[in-house]
Amino acid sequence: MTSSPLHLDLPLPPPSDAIGPYIRLLTFSDGRWSLEVAPLASTQYKALSYVWGDSSNPLTIQCNGVQLQVTRNLYWALQHLSVEFVNERLWIDAICIDQNEAAPEKGQQLDLMGEIYTQAEEVLIWLTESFLPDNANLCFQACKSYAVKWRQKELTMRFLAALTMTVVTTDENTNLNRIHNAATAAALREDTSFTDDIVVGLLQILRHPYWSRVWVIQEMSLASRSRILTSKCTLDWDDFKIFILTMEQCLPWFLRGMGPNFRALDETTRLQRDNEPRVFYSLSHLLVQFRWSCAKNNRDKVYGLIGLLRPDERRFFMDDLPGPKYAVSTAQCYTHIAFKILQQSQDLRLLVQCSSPSFIKRDDDLPSWVPNWQYDSECLPRPRWDLTEGNPYNRTGDVRPALYNAYNASGDSECPPPQLRDNSILILYGMIAGKITAVCRPMEIHHLFVGHRTPWGVLKLAARASQADTFQRLNNGIMRSVLSTRSGLLMLTINYFENCLRKGAAMGILLEYADLALSDGTWLGDRSETNPLYAMFETLMKGPRGVEMVDSLFTDYPNETFIVEAIAQFHTQARSIRWNPFLRLLRLVGFFYYYPSAYHLLLGINFFGMGKVPPYLLCWIGLQTVAIVFTNFVLESTIASYLVPAVGGYLLNSRLSYVLGMPYRLDTVLATPLDQALARLDDGRLALVPHDTKVDDDVALLAGGRSPFVVRREYCNRFRLVGDCYVDGIMQGEAWREWKVSEMEFM
Repeated sequence: MTSSPLHLDLPLPPPSDAIGPYIRLLTFSDGRWSLEVAPLASTQYKALSYVWGDSSNPLTIQCNGVQLQVTRNLYWALQHLSVEFVNERLWIDAICIDQNEAAPEKGQQLDLMGEIYTQAEEVLIWLTESFLPDNANLCFQACKSYAVKWRQKELTMRFLAALTMTVVTTDENTNLNRIHNAATAAALREDTSFTDDIVVGLLQILRHPYWSRVWVIQEMSLASRSRILTSKCTLDWDDFKIFILTMEQCLPWFLRGMGPNFRALDETTRLQRDNEPRVFYSLSHLLVQFRWSCAKNNRDKVYGLIGLLRPDERRFFMDDLPGPKYAVSTAQCYTHIAFKILQQSQDLRLLVQCSSPSFIKRDDDLPSWVPNWQYDSECLPRPRWDLTEGNPYNRTGDVRPALYNAYNASGDSECPPPQLRDNSILILYGMIAGKITAVCRPMEIHHLFVGHRTPWGVLKLAARASQADTFQRLNNGIMRSVLSTRSGLLMLTINYFENCLRKGAAMGILLEYADLALSDGTWLGDRSETNPLYAMFETLMKGPRGVEMVDSLFTDYPNETFIVEAIAQFHTQARSIRWNPFLRLLRLVGFFYYYPSAYHLLLGINFFGMGKVPPYLLCWIGLQTVAIVFTNFVLESTIASYLVPAVGGYLLNSRLSYVLGMPYRLDTVLATPLDQALARLDDGRLALVPHDTKVDDDVALLAGGRSPFVVRREYCNRFRLVGDCYVDGIMQGEAWREWKVSEMEFM
């Protein structure tokens, strides 16, 4: 890309000690756009935050008499701004910055992005109309009215707490959270604006591509005030944020499937605006927190977060970058940043992020010890038939750092200052603790439970309920959906079959895990439980700390009985498969080998029946299939076309808890080792290892590392890092031997 004549005619003066840096600002006045140069520190302006969109089919505007091409999304934003913000100074990156990557200006201006959004009097969040629901105006009005009620309740709760001197704990944040939760419950009891249609529209707004951008993080986190803007309506960000906080309390398991930035972005904006002095983050924390953000340029996955760091940290990471920001390759950028993080922290926690999901191909240009930040939410599987897994990697990203800190596999050893050799080889110190002798298949994302993009029966926001109450609302919602739409029964049937296929395949893998654990030679250690399945399930949950941190849909189960109940549910499933003559015959003739999907479907039906397949189930499926075809093609637009699905829905709902009953403890175990597999070491210990682990890989303990790592020897003391792992019996330093430690090179 070459520099535009518009920017060549308006060069930016170099920054001075008295005035500071300069920026360009855009103004619409007298029916035309004009661009001018102004000092950053002493100028009032508003900044636009938006999605660039597709740049392959741009539109043209005139600015300072020069033709300038902009994306269609920006073009329509400018049309709106030219009416609502006449004579207002605006900062818009695509116009105010020369986009020529070869010119030094772009890197210099991007370094100022944090200051630009901090200095702006308001940040305008432009949401593209094509991604918004038809009732967006009503959705925003509902958020405004709810925010008023919530603030009133929150103020009342604070007053009552102060009046009665009620202090639950000495932790101020805990007390504040209790007040917020009470305000949410009180406001929801009185507010009736969140109807099903409104919540469906709000969920669609939450899926807007804007929220997945990496640049939105600092644009909103650093702003003193933000406002959501569309062509028809507007909403203050603080009002919208109250709705998001409510969603996290009422539907925490569903909100994970929204935008990849939402939960982390809300935490960041809350801390940035509610604390003085300004809160700064470590770059390693930000990279993990916003892992699934999107950027057109892969290097921006790093550069887009630099503005949230302290000035001295920005210089630490960027001053010795090997070349201009956009002249270095993605591999050079990521390698440089990874080494600087290790050098700064002398903590190996970053290496936990080196394992990529199973559906991502490893970039051969990156060293094995450098995390690959290139993949984003666009790489996740797309919803089919309006069913989606959400983003389970958000949960993984939340849990993995905490689990890493919970153990101490390398004892009390400290990480020596890391060294970099030949610009790509990392020098660490450690020892080999064992060799992988057997590896099973991994649990992958297509083995997880899928749900409808809209949570039936729990759209009416309410305070978090018990498991029984929530399932009652869910069942009633399914009944309503089946009764009100002819497609409801069809969607429910598709959902059921899809989950049967997924859980049947996962159950087949779990049976392989059990065969490995029950075979001779499995190490059980000194635990009181002599059942190898107990060691297997505890390994799959990454030990006692993993059981404590399990984030299931509901929290009314005691953790201490988790593994015992999961084993009991597994025994029920295994006995049902073993003694089912039909399934035994199919295995005997090799049906599972020639027709794996059909066999997994049968295992899934068995799974959802808690090991009990009702004889009428197949008859019911057949009758409903005939009914769907009959009602859609024969009885079109007649009363009977609604009556048949209604009767079928009633029959389904009456047996829902039995037919669709699911072993939740066992399902949690199946979902926890995402992209990981059960393996066994040469000494019989069970291990949970990355999905791409191979037989003869080694398990290494690295000085200063809190978890073991799977490594692949290239030659002598040179290795490739495969990823972190959990090994039963060595997570508290039992296998660490200081005298075995030697230098290890990681390519």
